Amino acid sequence: MIRKLFILYLFCVPFLGFSLGKESLPSVWIIKDSVSDKIHPDSVQLLFKLDDAYGQLMIDQHSLILQVKSDGKRRNYTITNDNRTFQMTLAKGRHHLEFYINVNFEIIYLDQDFTGGHYYEFGLNFKGSFPARRDIMVEKPVIYLYTEREEPFRLKIKTDAELQFTYPAYKGEWKGTTSPDGTIQINGSNYPYLFWDAQLPVEKLDLNWHQSDQILGTQTIQYLSAQLDNMGFLPKEKADFITYWGPRMQKMNYLQVLWIQNESVNEVASLNISPKFTQNRIYMVFKEISDLTDETLQLKLKSLTPFIRTGNYLVEWGGIEIPSNL
Repeated sequence: MIRKLFILYLFCVPFLGFSLGKESLPSVWIIKDSVSDKIHPDSVQLLFKLDDAYGQLMIDQHSLILQVKSDGKRRNYTITNDNRTFQMTLAKGRHHLEFYINVNFEIIYLDQDFTGGHYYEFGLNFKGSFPARRDIMVEKPVIYLYTEREEPFRLKIKTDAELQFTYPAYKGEWKGTTSPDGTIQINGSNYPYLFWDAQLPVEKLDLNWHQSDQILGTQTIQYLSAQLDNMGFLPKEKADFITYWGPRMQKMNYLQVLWIQNESVNEVASLNISPKFTQNRIYMVFKEISDLTDETLQLKLKSLTPFIRTGNYLVEWGGIEIPSNL
C-alpha cells in the first residue's frame, strides 16, 4: 500500500504547481486517480474540470465549445458557467489528447498512460496565446458645465477605454439641463458635475516624459495649487482636484508629473456635446520615481493654456497614475 501511494505521489508532483496559488496553475494537472469496480478493467473513465484562473474565457458571460482530439478522433463539448466539466471513456493504455478552444488560446496537450479500471480527474487551464492586456485606470474625470442661461444639453463620451462607473448613470449619453451656476439637472435631480472613470489599455497612451515635471511628494500641494491657478480653476474645482489627488501623491517620495490638455486628451477620450461648448480639458498623468534627475522644483506654467470661461463652456479634469514598472 505504501509503495502504491509513493508511486501516486511521484505521478502527481509535476502537476501540483496550482497549490502555490491560481497564478501558478499549469495547463493540465491531475486531481484524482482512483480504482473503481464500476469501470471495466480494459477501460478508463476521465473527468475534466475547466478552470479559468486568468479570467480570459469569460464563461460567466457566454458558453464556449471545447474541442478534444483523442487518438485522431475529434469531439466537441459545450462548457457553461454552471457546468465546467466533461467526461469521456477510453480503452486502457497510452493516449494522446489535445484540447482546443480557438486561436486566442494555447492548445493543451496531454500524453498519458492510463491504467484499466481507473477513474481520473484532471484540471484544465487555458492560457491566452496573445500578450496579456495591460490596463490603467483613467480616474475621476469630472465634467462641469456652465451656460449663460438654463438650457438643455446632450453629451456623449467617445473612448477606447472601458467605462467602469458613471454618475449619474451614463446610458450612451447624458441628457439634461444646465444652469449659469454650474448646476446640472438630469431626470429631476441636481448634480455639481458629471463623473466617469474607465480602464484604458496602456498601449493607447503615447507619453513624452521629457516634458514632465519632477517634484518631491512633500511639494505636491504647492505644485498642484500653482498649476491649477495658472489654468484658472475656480475655488471649488481646485478643491475637488487637490483633495482627490493630493493625499495619494504626497505619500510618494518623488514623482514625475505630465499634463495633457484639450485636443491631446482625445487620445484618452473625446466629448461630443450639443449645443456647442468651449471645451477646457486637462488630465494629469503621474508616476512615482526612485529619485529626481532635476535638482529643483520646476513649474512649467507656460506649457498650460488658461481656461476660456465665456459663453457656454465646460471644464473637465481627470488623472492617470502610471505604475512605476511601466
